[in-house]
Amino acid sequence: MDRSAVGTVWRRPCAVAAVAMLGVILALTLVPTGGPGPAGFQWRLLSGEFGLSDFICNVLLFVPLAVALRCSGAPAWKTVVLGLALSGTIEFTQLRVVPGRDAALGDLVGNTLGGVVGVALVAWLPVRRRSALRGVAGGVLSLAVMAATGLLLRPSFPPTIYYGQWTANLGQYEWYRGKVLSAEIGGISLPSWRLANSRAVRELLRAGTALHVRAVAGPRTERLAPIFSIFDSERREVLLVGPDRVDLALHVRSRAKDALLRPTELRWRGAVAGVGPGDTLAVSVRHETSGYCLGASGHERCHLAFTAGQAWSLLQSYPGLAPAAQALLDCLVMFLLGLPVGLVTARRGWGWAGLVIALAGTVVVPPLVGLAPTPLLQLAALALGVTAAWRAP
Repeated sequence: MDRSAVGTVWRRPCAVAAVAMLGVILALTLVPTGGPGPAGFQWRLLSGEFGLSDFICNVLLFVPLAVALRCSGAPAWKTVVLGLALSGTIEFTQLRVVPGRDAALGDLVGNTLGGVVGVALVAWLPVRRRSALRGVAGGVLSLAVMAATGLLLRPSFPPTIYYGQWTANLGQYEWYRGKVLSAEIGGISLPSWRLANSRAVRELLRAGTALHVRAVAGPRTERLAPIFSIFDSERREVLLVGPDRVDLALHVRSRAKDALLRPTELRWRGAVAGVGPGDTLAVSVRHETSGYCLGASGHERCHLAFTAGQAWSLLQSYPGLAPAAQALLDCLVMFLLGLPVGLVTARRGWGWAGLVIALAGTVVVPPLVGLAPTPLLQLAALALGVTAAWRAP
């Protein structure tokens, strides 16, 4: 985009936005984590357990900064170079100064690519063409993202040796102070050591057979504390269930984890609110076509599943996130999915076809790929995104 194409009136607000984004980036990347980071510079493009999600987040982090810089009048090449220089400075600081942070080639490449994407976006927006066909393509694209989300969130049980764990002290979680009395699935006992029949357990998990755990409840926890978990011979979390304060949380390994994306969590809020120390706690987990069912002391909550708007959870994990905050993130994702449809669809004739496809597909596609039905609030956010972009110049 030429500088003349950006109204002078927008340059100052864009400059302020660029400074604000710089502050956000520095706050997110240079705050010490308090733990030891990896030794030395990580030369792999996708490094770490969540390499792909970290790479995507690094791209997305620098897109708004590049957009703000371009809109404030900075030339395209300077915007990309500034992004590269900023990222390089951050990685050097993480390597030499900030404890607990890891410096990696993937971060540098992702940040720079984010700058390129931001520059390209600003250049494309004023010259984009609208048509009904492009609107349909935008609708199909939004549905493809939803379908990919559902397929990535499907369970994945690796063909390895499994280990049962009763109230394990795993370090990353709180240690549950209760006592497991028994654990079994499909009549097979699950002891707190190597499982002799891992293959059979894996097939039962795939079939959705109910897992039952009986325990003596411990004190209320301050964060997630596993009652029962299954890890494999490569120290990968396969399944985990336990209380988090008054909630009951469930982790099941998914295809997303195999793709180096973030693990996800299902939660039954208030499930163990009435359970006190010393009470008998019976926990069950089973999978069905409409999601998971969790049981706690004679009560059961079914249809626990992810929605299309929870695609964000593949990139960032916020355990115990408040329902209102989660709903806000879900709606933001759906709003963003609606923007491409509105940006390229025609404003007359068959221009509404893209919106119809996006909305109808949001109802039809999720159940086909294992997602929960899309809530009305998320549908409204999608429609709002389409409408806002449709009205844009």
